[in-house]
Amino acid sequence: MNLLFRAHDQESKSKDMKGIKLSTFATRCVLLTTCYALLTACSQTDETEVLSVSIGFVPTVEAQTRGTEFTKDNLTSLGVLAYLTQGNSFNALSSTPNFMYNQEVTKATGASTWEYTPTKSWPTNSNDKITFFAYAPHNAKGLTLPAATDRGYPSFTYQVQVAEAAQIDLLVCTPLMNQTYATNNGKVKFVMNHALTKIAIYVKNNDNVLEKTITAFSIRGVKSGTLTFQSLDTDSKGFEWNYPSSVPMETFTTTITNFSVPINSATEKKLLSTFFLLPNGSGNTFNITYKYTGANGTETIVLNNQPLPSSDKWKPGTLVNYIISIDTKSGVSVTVNSNPAWGNGGAETVDGSDIETR
Repeated sequence: MNLLFRAHDQESKSKDMKGIKLSTFATRCVLLTTCYALLTACSQTDETEVLSVSIGFVPTVEAQTRGTEFTKDNLTSLGVLAYLTQGNSFNALSSTPNFMYNQEVTKATGASTWEYTPTKSWPTNSNDKITFFAYAPHNAKGLTLPAATDRGYPSFTYQVQVAEAAQIDLLVCTPLMNQTYATNNGKVKFVMNHALTKIAIYVKNNDNVLEKTITAFSIRGVKSGTLTFQSLDTDSKGFEWNYPSSVPMETFTTTITNFSVPINSATEKKLLSTFFLLPNGSGNTFNITYKYTGANGTETIVLNNQPLPSSDKWKPGTLVNYIISIDTKSGVSVTVNSNPAWGNGGAETVDGSDIETR
């Protein structure tokens, strides 16, 4: 009887142990399922996670006519400053270009896509944002960038080159604030604005004296200024120019040294020079030297510090046309017209990574 009891007792214990093992396995399964459900719930409620996607650039530009000026076809580089703010929006007091600093973005001549290296990706946390500022061309001569540690909206100082041939059509973007991948499907769509005033100098004959030739021409204007990006609530383009109280002046010279004036008053005006100058027309003047053949042989006329009208029209992105009429008896006279839009003032459509002109 004792043996039977012991056998029965061992069998009962074995069954109990199996029951314990099965019960423990089931409990573990329940715990794992619960943890997975909790983790899934957290990821769905706390923040949206997105796959890492590369940042692509799609610049857009305005239009113009002569000199080193940019359109959708010939702009091939720009510089980018990007500010990453984690969980917050751009802060005008503390944000720095910690994501991209003077990043060069390029497009090969004739190509349609913009490239840069190393490639950066959008934050996977949808609460993180990137604010973008850009200028063109990259490392433009005369342009001084803010330091990489400077806080808030960036400011550039710019000094205009003296020679007409060395001047450029400086572009800056409308700021793109607090961007995420969802803002525009991962594409950074810059609108690049002409930051300077385009001054076109035309010459016309005001009498029928033949063989007039311009041997020198120059404009006196502001030498340097500071461009500061700002809130779009302040200005539709998001930037403004500032100058010191004592504005530095410079004389900017034309490239052509022997320019034939149209032969008579009926002939259409002729383009002499195109300058890209700071949008500050206060106190601007021009100097001109020309010669002609008269009854007493060759006469040379030198006129300095001649006033330029409509200096209030010198605004960013504005084209100002000056027509200088030359008369051997009365000297020179100047007429002016301005166009707030360069080129034809029309618009071209952005197609993919193309550049718009407007």
